[in-house]
Amino acid sequence: MKNGTVTKKIKAALALLTAFMFAFAPGALFGASAGAASGKWVTTWATSLVNGSIELGSVIPGVAVQDVIPSKSTIRTELSVTTGGKKLRFKFSNEFGKSAITISEASVARTSDSGKAAIVDGTQTPILFNKQTSATIAPGETLWSDSVRFETKALEKISISGYFRNLTYITTTGLSNGRTYMSTGLLMSGSNASRVNYTSLPASNEINISSGTVTYHTIPFLADIETYSSDENACTAVFIGDSTLVNDTYLHYAKRLVSGGSTNVAVVNEAVIGNKLLSDGTGLIGNLCGKAMLDRFTRDVLTLPGVKYCFVKIGLNDIAHQYSKSLSPTTPKYTPKDIIAGYKTLVSLCHARGIKIYFFTKSPWKGYEREFLGQSGDLTWSLEIQKLCDELTNWVKTNKEADGYIDCAGLANPADTYALCPSFTPDGAHLTELGSIALADLIPVEFVGANASKCKTAASIAGVDPYKEKKQIIKKMNSEKTTAPAEEPISGNNSGTVTTPTNEATLPTEATEPVTEPVTSPDYTIPAFEEPATAVLTPVNGDKTNGNQSGKNNTPNNPNYNVIDINSIGTGGGSIAFILILVTAVIGSGIAVVLTMTRRREEAE
Repeated sequence: MKNGTVTKKIKAALALLTAFMFAFAPGALFGASAGAASGKWVTTWATSLVNGSIELGSVIPGVAVQDVIPSKSTIRTELSVTTGGKKLRFKFSNEFGKSAITISEASVARTSDSGKAAIVDGTQTPILFNKQTSATIAPGETLWSDSVRFETKALEKISISGYFRNLTYITTTGLSNGRTYMSTGLLMSGSNASRVNYTSLPASNEINISSGTVTYHTIPFLADIETYSSDENACTAVFIGDSTLVNDTYLHYAKRLVSGGSTNVAVVNEAVIGNKLLSDGTGLIGNLCGKAMLDRFTRDVLTLPGVKYCFVKIGLNDIAHQYSKSLSPTTPKYTPKDIIAGYKTLVSLCHARGIKIYFFTKSPWKGYEREFLGQSGDLTWSLEIQKLCDELTNWVKTNKEADGYIDCAGLANPADTYALCPSFTPDGAHLTELGSIALADLIPVEFVGANASKCKTAASIAGVDPYKEKKQIIKKMNSEKTTAPAEEPISGNNSGTVTTPTNEATLPTEATEPVTEPVTSPDYTIPAFEEPATAVLTPVNGDKTNGNQSGKNNTPNNPNYNVIDINSIGTGGGSIAFILILVTAVIGSGIAVVLTMTRRREEAE
C-alpha cells in the first residue's frame, strides 16, 4: 500500500474490531436487554454530524463562517421515523463545538400535514434530560435525553423543537434527512401565557446552507433518534456513503418494506456530501465533507442500537478528488487497491458484529463538471478516472467477502452507459427524486429479510414510471439504426471513443420489467439491452413524470428532505464566490464574522 495513512487507519479499525469482539455481545449496546420479552431499542432516524463551520484559514486566520441561532429563539426539525415504537429517546451532540451549548427546553410532537412547519396541536410532549427541562453539553460531548412516552408508526413524521435562550453557534450539524425552521420566541406548549402560536413556525425560515445550486438542509445538534419496539426482531438498516446517496433513496426503500408488511425494519441514512472512505474532507469547505468513513464508521454504524444491515456507497471521491484542480494539492493520493483494502476492513468490522454488508457499484457520472469559484472545469469526467472506478465496481461484483451488491448500471443512459439517464440527475452525478426512486427499486428487499412478492416498488408507491425516458431513448436509438446508412461513433469525453454496438437495443414491453445495463465491457462499447433474468422494477403505466433533462419531477406527497440540486461531486462546491464576498465585507468593515450562510437573522430584543 503506497500511503502509510491508509495502513494506520486500517490498523486502527482492526484494533477496534478486536475490542468489540471481546467487549460486547451482539445487541448489548446502549442498555438493550438481550432476550428481554418486552422489546428493544432500535435506531429509527439518524444523520451523520459534521463540523458546520467554514474555516477561512489563510484568508483570515482563526475566523470561521457558520450558522447561528439568535438568543431567545426556537428551532424545529421535521423528519420521518422509519419504524414505530412506544417510546423515543434522542441523542444531541456538541462534538465539534468549541464552547458549551445549552438547550433551554425541548419537545417532540406530531407534524402537521399543512406543510407550514406546524405541529398537531395537543401532541407536543416535553423532552427531559435527567428529569430536567434544560441541559448543557460541553465541547466534544454528546447527551442522551430521558426516554419519552411517545408512540409512533413506521414512516410517521414528527417534529423536534428546541428553545435556545442564549445565542448559539451551529458548529455540530447534520446536513440531510430533515428540514429545520427557526423563529424568535419561546414557541413551546405550556401554561405560560407568553407561549403563543407555538404550533406554527414560518416555513420560509428554513435553516440551510446554500451556494448557487447547492443546498444543505441543516439539522443542528440532533444526531440519532431511537424507538422502543415491542418486536424482538426489530432492527435497523444503515445507508452510508457520499453525495450520490444524499437523497431520499433510504426513505423510498423504507416505504417498499412497509408496503410488504415489514414494519419492524428501520432504514436510516448516514451519507455525507463530499465524503471519502480513506481521508477527511479537504479544501475551503472540507469540514462539511465529514471525517473519513473509516473514522466515522463506529459512530455512524457499529454503535447504533439495533443495526443488522449496512449499505455502502463510497469511493468515487477518493479517486475523483485527486483529479480536481483545486482539491488535488491537499487530497491524499490513493489507488483502487487502497480503497478495496478499506472495503475489506468495513466488511470485517460489520461481520464481527453480526451485521450484513452490501456495496453499491459506482454509479455513472459522465457529463458532470465541478465548478470552483465560479469557474467550470475544476473536475470533469474522463475515461482515465472511469477506468479506476471500474476497478472498484469489478471488486464489488466479484468479491466473496461482502454479503451482496447493488448494481447501479440500471441508472445509466441507454445511449451512453457512462452517463446517468438525464431525468435521474440534475448535474450528471447526483440524483433527482426520480433517480432516488429508481435506485431504491434496484435494492433487493430480500437483503433485509423482506418478502419481495409482498413489497410494492417505490415507483408504484410514488405513482411514477422512472424508466419512461429510458424507453424513449431506446426507441429513438433503434429508429435511428434502421434508417442510418452506417453506424456513427459516439464521441467519448476527454479521451477514448465509445462505439455503438452491433446488436440492437430493445424496448421492454408493458408486460415485462425494465432493463438494466451491465458494466461497460473492457473495450468500452455500449452493451446490448437484454431483459434481466429477475425483476427489478415494474413500470407504472401513465405519464406522471415530465421526463425532461431538468431532473425535476412531480412526485406526489414527497417529503423532499434531501432533494438537492448540486453542482459539485460532493465537495460542497458549486460556485462559492459568496464566501469571498463575505470575506471582503469582513475585511472592509472590521466587524466580527458571525454570519450565517443562509440568511442573517437579527437577535430578538
